[in-house]
This record gives sequence, structure tokens and C-alpha cells, in this order.
Amino acid sequence: MLRFSANISLLFRERPLLERFDAARAAGFQAVEIQIPYEQPASRLAESARQAGVQVVLINAPMGPVTGAPGMACRPEQRATFRAELERACEYASALGCACVNVLAGRAAAPERGLCEALLTEHLSLAAEQLATVSARPLLEVINPYDAPEYLVSDFASAERILRACDARTRLQYDIYHAARIGLEPQPNLIALLPLIGHMQFADHPGRHEPGSGGLPFRQIFAAIESSAYAGWVGAEYHPTGDTLGSLDWLRAQG
Repeated sequence: MLRFSANISLLFRERPLLERFDAARAAGFQAVEIQIPYEQPASRLAESARQAGVQVVLINAPMGPVTGAPGMACRPEQRATFRAELERACEYASALGCACVNVLAGRAAAPERGLCEALLTEHLSLAAEQLATVSARPLLEVINPYDAPEYLVSDFASAERILRACDARTRLQYDIYHAARIGLEPQPNLIALLPLIGHMQFADHPGRHEPGSGGLPFRQIFAAIESSAYAGWVGAEYHPTGDTLGSLDWLRAQG
């Protein structure tokens, strides 16, 4: 049976962040993800998760000082900042008992992509070493170039190349929405990449809303994941079209 986690940075936004743990548990989730947890002390987040009886399975590493930037791990001018903020990611992962930290690459213009890819590989390996001390690992996510122009890792061929060049503890964060946004059929694509995947997320396409709002065949996709060797969490990371509880027909259908 699939294990679903709720991304409480996007879901249950009807409530303050610290109340979303309880809301997720009441809705049927046993685990949560948080994109940017750093607005709250790690101890308060951990206590909210403990009281709600949910596991925190994923956080993002700090995104960097540039507002709206999709990460900084590939940026040479942010080298010192990345390394300092990696310590904070380790602190939060340890306090939350979180096994996965998504390290977003950041943007790179065409002339600098080679240099930036080399630095990203270096930083992912460093993250793997440091996160291992708190029983966590880094993830690398592919983000489509339409939602994040010039994002360094905008296709799965690039992600595979980088993952094979860095510390083997680094895994792929596979997002079904981003795969569909770049024109792939998620079901065969994710099965092909399964040996590299450390975490999965989903939203329907088009729109990045709940399953059933777009055109993706989630019944078949979920069945394919369930029958595969994947044993990790599958994260609901979408923008509900209305209130969160009203968007959960897909979860209730899992029985």
C-alpha cells in the first residue's frame, strides 16, 4: 500500500503552519513535508509533529538570500552561504528526524552551466557527508524550465549525469508534475528511473492542482508505483483548487 505524505507548505494553508500537522493527521496522512521550515524554530516544529503523531519525511535546504530563487547549490557567488546554511539544514533534519533534504540547484545561464554543474556536484557530495551525520540524505529535484526559467537541472538526463558523478547517497526527488510539464509520460519514466529515486511527489497537470483536476491517469500511476520496488513516501505537493479537505477525493479513493 502506498504511503502518502502531505506537503504542508501547500496543503492545509487554511491554518497556521504549526496547526497543519494536526490537520494532516486528521485527514488521514501519517507523514508531512515542509518546503521551507526555517520560519519556525526546529523545536516547535518537532513538538507539533510529535503531538500530531506524524512523521516529517522531507524538508528543503535553505534557498539562499535571493528572494524567489529556486535554490543556490550551483551558484559560485553563494558558495560560502550554501556551506553555512547546510549546517542549518542538518540541525533541522536532526531535530525533526527527517531523512530527506531537497537541495535545490538554482539558476544558471547557458555560458556558466558547466561551471555551475560542477559546483552542484561538489555541494551535493558535501551535503551527503554532512547529512549522513544526522541520518539524512540529500535529494536532487528536476524542475521544469517553464515554472523556473534557467533552472540548472530541468531534465532527467542532466539529473542522472549529476547523480552518477556525486556521492552515491544523493538520490533523485521525482516529481510527477514536473515530468509531465516537460512532456514525459510519468508512469514509464519514473519506473525507468526507480533505482535513483529517493522520494516522489505529485500534482496533476496542467495546473499543478489535485489529482482529477488535470489529465494525468493517477489511478494507473499510483498502481504502477505500488507494484514497483519503491518503498518510500509519495508526497502530495499541489495547490488545491479550493479548500484542502475538498481536494482529497484522490486520498479517500485509496481506501
